[in-house]
Amino acid sequence: MEKNKQAIVPIKLQENQKDLQTATNALPQKVVAHLKRSQTELFIYEGIKPSTLRILLTEMAIHETH
Repeated sequence: MEKNKQAIVPIKLQENQKDLQTATNALPQKVVAHLKRSQTELFIYEGIKPSTLRILLTEMAIHETH
């Protein structure tokens, strides 16, 4: 039986100018959670948008079930 191969796919999140200015003036962000499962690991920093967090957790769950 063939095992499913996993691929690492690079992504680039684009920031608008307003977000870039806020990030430049902000203090270094702190890790608020660290989730580690058998195949995945996720560091969550303060200030993460709820929609981004939802996507990351969904993807993490999907990859753990395969």
